[in-house]
Amino acid sequence: MRSFITLLLSLICFVGFSQSNVVERDGKYYDENGNAFSGIYSLYHNNGKIKVKATISNGLPNGEMTFFYPSGKIKEKRVYTNGIKNGKWEKWNEQGVKTSEANFSNGQKHGKWYVWDDNGTLRYDMTYTNGKKSGTWIIFDENGKELSRKKY
Repeated sequence: MRSFITLLLSLICFVGFSQSNVVERDGKYYDENGNAFSGIYSLYHNNGKIKVKATISNGLPNGEMTFFYPSGKIKEKRVYTNGIKNGKWEKWNEQGVKTSEANFSNGQKHGKWYVWDDNGTLRYDMTYTNGKKSGTWIIFDENGKELSRKKY
């Protein structure tokens, strides 16, 4: 019991430290002295479960940033390179169904983008090249039947 209480108090202190000593302003992360933060940034829901976990370098997200629902399930994953959107971004609903997937390169939409409804049915299939619509875009109905197709 004593070790449980010690563990609980340690977690409470850790949660408080993580939330109060690093602040985010205008997309940059700072320590309590106002210096650009570098390290693992964690933020917690009121229930104590993780809300955000990210690697920060010189005040900017660098690598994967993961957001969580209060239940602990993954809500969203993003990838940054020195604060710039880069790589695959994904979102899920609370039931764990993927609802979107997007790709970025150097801050611009680039590559395949998909949107699914909450049941997991593909609704949009899109492509971007250097921030501009490209390729064939397809829209589907709630049953997965193609509604429209347009070339860019």
